[in-house]
Amino acid sequence: MKQGWEIKPLKEFLEVQNGYAFNSKLFNNTDGMPLIRIRDLKNGRNTKVKFVGKYDEKYVVTKGDFLIGMDGEFGCYEWIGDDALLNQRVCRLQDFKNDLIPKFLFHGINKYLKDIEDVTTYTTVKHISSKQIKGITFPIPPLDEQKRIVAKLDECFEAIHIARTNVEKNLSNAKELFQSQLNQIFASTGSATDGDSPELAEGWVEKKLVEVCENLDSRRIPITKNKRISGDIPYYGASGIVDYVADFIFDEDLLLVSEDGANLLARTYPIAFPISGKTWVNNHAHALKFENMGSQKFVEYYLNSIKLDDYVSGMAQPKLNQKMLNSIPVPYPEIDIQKEIVNQLDDLKSKTQTLESNYQQELDALDELKKSILQKAFRGELTIDNG
Repeated sequence: MKQGWEIKPLKEFLEVQNGYAFNSKLFNNTDGMPLIRIRDLKNGRNTKVKFVGKYDEKYVVTKGDFLIGMDGEFGCYEWIGDDALLNQRVCRLQDFKNDLIPKFLFHGINKYLKDIEDVTTYTTVKHISSKQIKGITFPIPPLDEQKRIVAKLDECFEAIHIARTNVEKNLSNAKELFQSQLNQIFASTGSATDGDSPELAEGWVEKKLVEVCENLDSRRIPITKNKRISGDIPYYGASGIVDYVADFIFDEDLLLVSEDGANLLARTYPIAFPISGKTWVNNHAHALKFENMGSQKFVEYYLNSIKLDDYVSGMAQPKLNQKMLNSIPVPYPEIDIQKEIVNQLDDLKSKTQTLESNYQQELDALDELKKSILQKAFRGELTIDNG
């Protein structure tokens, strides 16, 4: 520890205010005072829930307050939004003494919260108490050095934030590039991606999905979690592998299509995905078998390029039943054209995945840089001239 620094418990420098258990019967999404719940902390400015009842002013959070989520992942966040209410299981750091700059603590406390999280036992979710937070022993340098460190960290983190924003934009563009090209390729065939039925390009015919593959849903077998025998066979559901079991019901190349779940409408990840070899599939994913892999990949790409809103029932629990799945019209060209399109899309997918991987590595490097700077700062090794 650098000369002049002290390690002391936070209870000597601040107070921790726990949130209040506001009456949930007075919650709504439109009127009243914004209510800060744990899920709102990372955003730091917006809440989805509001409170229309009376409240004590001492529970009003203002811009610049530092808040900690006390369940799940323990983390400290700066509130940058409008005034809002401090809900239960969210606490506020307040009443700082003059010898501790709040922003200095904010920059360093998450490492200590993570240490507590890592050793906390739990049944369903981890919990931290205000007593534990106040008991954190924290390195405290002289006030002038705190000010210098905060200024340097703010400067470094602003640069990292700008770099991260640019990389995240590039990553988003790379992901959108493939989907855009996928949509464009099928649109150029004259196929319908919006529910219409335009004239197809020469060499193409429209077929129902059930006409180009065999539906094997009748062979699916769901197993409740407490009855599964652990093993190394992938157990698939609507979004992919959900477990590994000791036995299999399929041993072949298949295309799975999500049967239910919000992603049928949101489409944040593919709803059609291939499986091969020994597998087990539950009743949340349709199982389709094709005559050849070329046709399977062609249909996989097509299903992932179109909207399924007209075929999905239910908004709260979206579902694509077998009858509606089988009825989806597929613009179907000759096998040589299918192979040509698949090869084109495979090549593009490989290139965009490489871009995504490179951008993700840049994001990881920025995260590591931030950790390294913080470690230097709280060892007393960060000065005006280094970083």
